[in-house]
Amino acid sequence: MDDLNAAAETSSAVPIGTVSDDWCADTPLNSRFPVYTRFNANDVLPDPITPLGADLVWKPQILPGLGFGYVELGALSASEAALDRSASPAGAFRYGHLYINVTAARLNGIRSGLGWEVIDAAFFGNHPDAPPHEPHPDDDDPVISARIAARTEWTLTTETFSEIEEDTLISDRLREARPDLSQLSNAALVSYARSMMPMVRLMCRGEVVGSASAAIGPAVIASVLPADMGISTFDLVGPVGDVVSAEPAEQLWHLSREVHRDTGLGAAFDTGLVGLTDRLRRDHPEFSASFDAFLRTYGYRGPAEWDIGADTWETRPELALALVDQLRHRDDDQSPGIRRAEAAARTEILLERVMERLSGDDAALATLQMGLASARRFAGWRERGKSNCVKVINEARVALREWANRLANEGHLDDASQIFMALDDDLDVLLHDPALVMPAIRQRAADWACYADLEIPLFLDARIPRIPVVELPARAPRETRAASPGDVLTGIPASGGTASARATVITDISDIARFEPGNVLVAPQTDPSWTPLFLVAAAVVVDVGAPSSHAMIVSRELGIPCVAAVTQATLRIVDGMHVTVDGSAGTVTID
Repeated sequence: MDDLNAAAETSSAVPIGTVSDDWCADTPLNSRFPVYTRFNANDVLPDPITPLGADLVWKPQILPGLGFGYVELGALSASEAALDRSASPAGAFRYGHLYINVTAARLNGIRSGLGWEVIDAAFFGNHPDAPPHEPHPDDDDPVISARIAARTEWTLTTETFSEIEEDTLISDRLREARPDLSQLSNAALVSYARSMMPMVRLMCRGEVVGSASAAIGPAVIASVLPADMGISTFDLVGPVGDVVSAEPAEQLWHLSREVHRDTGLGAAFDTGLVGLTDRLRRDHPEFSASFDAFLRTYGYRGPAEWDIGADTWETRPELALALVDQLRHRDDDQSPGIRRAEAAARTEILLERVMERLSGDDAALATLQMGLASARRFAGWRERGKSNCVKVINEARVALREWANRLANEGHLDDASQIFMALDDDLDVLLHDPALVMPAIRQRAADWACYADLEIPLFLDARIPRIPVVELPARAPRETRAASPGDVLTGIPASGGTASARATVITDISDIARFEPGNVLVAPQTDPSWTPLFLVAAAVVVDVGAPSSHAMIVSRELGIPCVAAVTQATLRIVDGMHVTVDGSAGTVTID
């Protein structure tokens, strides 16, 4: 996204006040499913979506795909998912940002007998700003409740997930079958990108079922876990060993060990990231081959990877090399395998304590074991569902990047990344007469930059008129009192254990060079591109995050303490503060 920002700065910037309330990326809110939130949406799309990301991928494919994913889950009827094709029951875009639909998730709780309050607690910790649920005559639906009951039983007992297995097979084969893009014509590149879109929609079913089902096991564990033991649900879940979003971090660790042991490679990294890829190919072909193999498998990962306009490790390899650079300074005893083993041992000790307390209550013990097995399986399946989606999106991305590089080299685009300021229909015009659409593309780049500077609401309610863009404050450090020694900030227990260290506040993954290994990482939220930082962090603290969010799952997998949903953590915790993170209690103490 850095190139897009630069392009916007060089275009005729438009003041925020002149940007329309209805931007090209935005969609209507659904009056039947009226409540939306940025919680969890931060994990998916932390920034405003690019126009092409909205117009080609999200609006026609992902949003309806997610809506019918709820039908696959059993939470909505097909008629409810198709109620208003312009307003998805799964989510919406407002102010250029993604919002997740809360009402649809609440209905899952209501129709399953859990109640909407349980869903709120799992979704965003019963945030005080969340609009309350207003009952609707169609909330209770015996047919859907029966379907949810059957799906819940499946979630707690299944050892296979055929949809995820099929999606993984398809997404992997698409990557393997990728043609030599450099040999395709411009028209073929556009067609190749568009051909991925039906598969993106298909991947949404596994993503929805996996994500929603991942909350059931922890809820079952909580129902029998003695509250007075001071042990959180996620202390017992621990690392599960099959989390695809943690795999790239482990592979980056292995690459970093090559650099750690080879003084020549180390010297190459010491000269800086600029031009490093070319220097490695020239002077260190064996390492370069290993890195290319890594990119072939995991190159679809990167910051804001759900937006086709965002860079991934494949389109911008220095993003991954910067992570290798961070990891190479760590000693071998900091390996993820060692930390995971330590976390697994801690989990087993706590589990033995809980089972001893429940001894004699066979029903409670059986419930605990069933909930644990489900939570561990779906933690991995949830991340695999997301991985399948972004893997297919990346296939479209790399084709469009290939074409955009040609357009930029020919002088038709100011910068290759500007292609993502186009809309889908613009692509056909760009093939034949780029000059016709360039004024609109430049204007959207300026608008996109304006939306990135907005402080947007955490919740939206379709029943209430939205705040006009001109009344939204610019995103800037708010007048928030920094925490003082002795203050205890609270959040959601995410990954067990305690750690005391200096804090480093990172608000953008591009700023990772500031992070000092061994410190506590404090971030707004994280996505898989942040995962390698977890390898060198003493603990992780994030502003937002639900119990099944990325930061929580990967922290448990890598064996480090994590506290999520610590309101304004990135503002109250200042670089250099010494903090103690208790991932079991969900607290961050300023020492």
